[in-house]
Parts: sequence; C-alpha cells; structure tokens
Amino acid sequence: MTDDATVMAWEDGERERWLSRTAALGHGPEQPGWADAVDAAKDLTDLKSRQVSWLLAEGPEATARKLLGKTDEMRYRVPHRIDLSRVAVARLGVDALPLAVAGAAHSADQLGVLLLPFRGPEPARLAAGWLRQLGSARMWARLWLERHAEIAARALVPATIGRAGAGRRNAEDAVRHLASIGHGPMLIKTAEGYGAGVHAAVIALVGADDGVRTPVPPLFSTPARAARRVKVPPWLNLGELPKILLTAGGTMPAEDTGRLILALTSSRLADPPEPAPGVPEGPFGRPVVVESWEAAQPMVAPADPEVEKLITGCDRQSLAEFGRALVEAWIAGGLPPSEAWVVVAQAHLGDDATVDYLAPKVRAWPQDSRHQRAIEGYAVLCAIGSDAAMRHLLAIEQRMTPGSRNHRLRVYLAQAAAGRGMTVAQVADRLAPTLGLDAGITLDYGPRSFPVVTDEHLTAFVQGPTGKLLARPPKPGVKDTKPEAYPWFLQFKKDLRAAAAAQLIRLERDMFARYERPARDLTGFLLPHPVLGPIARRLLWGEYDAGDRLIRAVRVAEDGSLADLDDDTVTLDGDARLRIVHPAELSDDLTSWARVLADYEIMQPFPQVNRPAVVLTEAERAATRLPGFGPVRNNRFEEPVNGRWHGEGHGTSYSPYTRLWTELPGGLTLLAELDKPVSTSSYDPGSEHRITEIWVDEAQSDHFGAARRIPFGDGDPVALSEALVELYALRG
Repeated sequence: MTDDATVMAWEDGERERWLSRTAALGHGPEQPGWADAVDAAKDLTDLKSRQVSWLLAEGPEATARKLLGKTDEMRYRVPHRIDLSRVAVARLGVDALPLAVAGAAHSADQLGVLLLPFRGPEPARLAAGWLRQLGSARMWARLWLERHAEIAARALVPATIGRAGAGRRNAEDAVRHLASIGHGPMLIKTAEGYGAGVHAAVIALVGADDGVRTPVPPLFSTPARAARRVKVPPWLNLGELPKILLTAGGTMPAEDTGRLILALTSSRLADPPEPAPGVPEGPFGRPVVVESWEAAQPMVAPADPEVEKLITGCDRQSLAEFGRALVEAWIAGGLPPSEAWVVVAQAHLGDDATVDYLAPKVRAWPQDSRHQRAIEGYAVLCAIGSDAAMRHLLAIEQRMTPGSRNHRLRVYLAQAAAGRGMTVAQVADRLAPTLGLDAGITLDYGPRSFPVVTDEHLTAFVQGPTGKLLARPPKPGVKDTKPEAYPWFLQFKKDLRAAAAAQLIRLERDMFARYERPARDLTGFLLPHPVLGPIARRLLWGEYDAGDRLIRAVRVAEDGSLADLDDDTVTLDGDARLRIVHPAELSDDLTSWARVLADYEIMQPFPQVNRPAVVLTEAERAATRLPGFGPVRNNRFEEPVNGRWHGEGHGTSYSPYTRLWTELPGGLTLLAELDKPVSTSSYDPGSEHRITEIWVDEAQSDHFGAARRIPFGDGDPVALSEALVELYALRG
C-alpha cells in the first residue's frame, strides 16, 4: 500500500470558484452569541444549521478545523451541502477531508465533486468504488482518476491481487479505466515496484507493455469461465424440472440441461449506460447532478454465448416452462440472493406466459424489501418487451406511489418505449383495448342482428330496425338461435365502461406527468380509435417548444381538424410535441378556453379547464415568496401530512413541525412556513395556526437560509398548481 499523504491539488481558478459560492449561502451575518456557541461546541451536532454554515464559511478557522476532525455526523449536520462543503474545502484545505469523505460516501452522486481537489489514497479508494454506479458518481470517479492518475495507480494497483471482494473489484475497475485513457505503461511500471504477483495481475488487466497498442478489456468484462461441473444449489432438484423439447424432436439431454443451468448463472444486468450523466459546472455555478435512480437504467446483458448455443433449436414454449420452474424452485428455496440470476435469466428464456407469471411477483417484491429483485424484474419485462410485458409495466407504474422506485420504473418504461421508436404515451395508446369496435360488432341472435354503436361518452347501444338507439336490446325470442348474445351484450357494456374508465385515469395521469406524443398521433391514431377517440375529442391539447413552454393550445373541431382559441384552423407539423394541457399552463387564456368549450357544449371526460388550479400572475411568477393565510385549524394539517406533504426536519411522524414541504420537479421544494409548531401526535381541533409565507427552495439546501432566492417561475407550473391547490384547501 502507498504511504502517500493526501494533499490539495487545485486546477487553475478552481479554488476561487468554490470560495465564490459563499455568496449563495443563507446563514446571514454573524449573530450575537454565535462565536461563544461554536467555541463551546464539542462537535457540529451542538450547533444550529446557520451556526454550522457560518462557522465553516466565515467563522474562526481554528474552531472549524478542530470540529471537522471530531465529528462523525457531519453528513447530517452540514446544510446547503454542495455549496457549503465546497466553500469549506476551499477555505480549510486538507483539514476538510473528513467532511468531504463523509459527504461523498453518504451521497456520491451529489457530493462526489468534493473529492476532486484531494490527491491521496483515501479519495482514490472511494472514487474507484463509483465506477459501476449509474448516476453522477461515475462522472466524479472518472474525473478524479484522470486528474490524479499516478497516485491512483500507487493506491490501487496493489489491491488487484488482494482478497476477492469489493475492494479488489473496484481496484481492477479503476486500473482498466486508467488503461483505457492511455495510462497502461504507467500502470505496468508502477506494478513492477510491488512484486511479480502484482505485475502479472496488472498485465492481465491491461495487456503487456510491448510497444504495441493492446486493446484494453471492457471495464466490467467478466473473465472467461473455466470449465467445471454444475454445482447444484440445494433448492434445485434437477429431476423435478420439466424437460426442454427440441424443435427437431426429442428432448434436451440431461448433460446439456446441466450445461445450460451453468451458463445461465452468468445472467446479469448490463453495464452502466454511457455516458456518465451530469455536468461538473452548471450554468449557475453548481454541478448538474443525476441521482442513480434518475439515470438511464441498465437493461439485461446479452445472453452468454453458451446460453445462445444451447437454446438454439429449443421449443420456445417448453424453454419458457423450464425457466418458470427455475423461478418456482428458487422462490420455494427462500429466494437466496446469490442465485438471483434465475430472475434475470427469464429475459433469455421467457415468453408472455412468463410475463404473466413474473409480473405479480415483481409488483410484490418491494413490499418484502426485495427492491433489487424488483429492479431486475423491471429489466426482464423490458427485455422481453412484448405487448403483454408493456401492459404489465404500465399497470405496475400506475399503481405505484411517487418515489425513487417509481422513477426507476418510469426510466425503464421510457427505454423500452424508445426501443420501439415511441414515447411511453404512444405505447400505452397502442395497447389500449378496442373491444372489437374498430372492426364493427353486432348483437347476433341468429335470424336477427343489431349493430352495436357507442356515443361520445362511450355508452354502448344497439341500433333497432328503425335506426333508434336502444340502451337495452330486445330480448331473444323463441325463433332466435343465439340467445346467449343477450348476456354477452350486457357484459360488453360493463367491459366498455371499465376500459373507458381505465383510459380516463391514464390520460389524466398523462396530463400530470406531462407525457407527450407527436402531433401526427392525435389525428392519425387517437381520434380514429374507438375508445380513445371520444375521449381525445373532448380534451384540450397543447403544442410545446424545446424548452417545454406552451406555444399554443388547440381543441378538436367537429370535423376532426384542430382549432385555436380564436376558432382558426391550426395545422401542426407531424413531429410537433403535443401534450394534454394542464389548466395552470393556460395563464390568462384559461377563462376564455372554458367559455369556448361551454359554447360548444363540450363536456370534458375529466376536469381540465374547470379543474381547480392556481394560475400564477407574471408578478407572482417573478416573486420569491407568496403571502400566507390563516387561521387554519390544527386538525386540517392531518390530511396533507399523510399525503404528499411532509413535516419539515423531523425523523418521526410524532414530532412537532413548523413547516410543510413537498417535492417539485427539477430538484426544487415548495415550503409553507407556520407561525407555531404543529404536533401530529395530538391534533387539537381547537388550536389555530397561520401559514406565514410560501416559498420555493433548492431541495438540497436544507431550507435554513433567511433569503428567498428562487422565483416561482422557475418551478414546474403543473406541479406547483397541484401542490398549491392542496395547500390552499387547508383554508376549508
């Protein structure tokens, strides 16, 4: 191991840029008693948030350095973490290494940037462990290794022959990466100083230094599997597995079945998608980071060549039955994580019956704290990618509550849809049921039949001999040979109502999620669809520019053309980005559009222009705070806190809180300040409170600053409106 000491290695102008972030902190000027408080503090946990910020950015250096070396809780006590931590590192140098390491280890995507100026073994080992991550941590790892290649080599090369485990794997990843960017000769030269064993291991990883450019193996390449006998897991009884039929006749020999199981054990998710996400310096002086759950998710890696060889010529149905039997045995054996390859292997073996079998288990696994299994299940369903798989994925997503797993699934859905050259909304549209209405259906009694038609509200009727629409058809008579058609029609009406209700819910969710379609889909697919068409005709649609700003809203006219607010015909480019408009986006046009729809007697399928909404004025969009309101009875807070609003800054639901907050897209938070604490353990109905102000802050700022810097116009108007409607509902 290297005994190099950690030192600071700043790039030109970098330290000055980090120090300049002091202006972004919100601790305010030093208050009376702060100096005494920090002098008396034993560690940062003894200080309030503003005192911590002031101390690290501008307070007595001696006290700051003393406390930095004594606390284990810095990652919880440092507010406004990205900016304050960068200021502390720039100001206090190597003494801030514990702060940087604690923050980066706790939140590598957000705070991995803190390691960049530190050159030493500890940062090397930490950065090497991020190369397999999905989010911005991988970007920080690469930037650190490229910037400090020689110290990284001295710190990590010896570990390439260490004990098998994460440390050795991380070292090997880092060595491969350094070799891939041209540091192969330096790595081999470094390895020579650690003995023949290390030298041989590095050559095996990066190739010999023979003057010839040797291709570097992929970063996460798996060494060739040596031939070996199948070690049967205790939960697997080979004799109970169904036989795999061959298309040429007969069944797969037992020896080949064993080889197939061995080859399937290499089934895994693919390597992290490239490139590593994020931007080191964003437009406002802060890194633009992407959390792992927001990043593109890994799909299933291609099947091992041995798997491909063995399953060629197999009957696909019997192969899928064999795969499901493996999953059943694995579940019966207690779902051992070391054999979770069984789940991923279904991407190579499965069919639609596998999808129907696996999807309910994937939906249930998170409730049993098997989150990684659920993620692998999403990847498998995406890899199979059939209509049945997409239907299950969409159904799982619709039943999920918001959160990181929900976002992961949405990323998977987007990737699976992109594989079809579509958006998620387009795929869901094409999977919407038609119930046979597209081909035309009749109520057929045999000697007589009646056409089945639907109205704009998707109510089914039969058309009588005179053309009159009948909600209930004539009952079959003695001469009718197909009396079963009558109960069929009654069931059809129920199925149509259920299908319409499901599509209404989905399209309303599309409005909130801001899912988009190309404009050509509205007239070319949605309007002709027998179920989606009557819904789409009664909605207001919006064209959006590349910056997600509404260009104009349009409605579907009686002849199927598009019309704007002035009733002028609009022709949209087929590639124009179209969404279902949320009323908060219509601004001053909302009242006019409501009047237009009323004039044409258009009854919308769900509340859109008449939906409760908060449409901010230009002055309010430019403002950094909105006025509060009150009084609010204590028990009114119970419902929002149990919904998507949260009490600020406490770890249990029984702690008093003085703020409400909810997440907004784009890394923002909407907050409501209260005049006095609310206790969730005992809602005194007689107690009254006031909300003193409403404001928007960065999600990572910890919301302790007195200044309000973010205008409401920076927030997503749809999410803001929905949240403000809920908040203003507290007034009763």
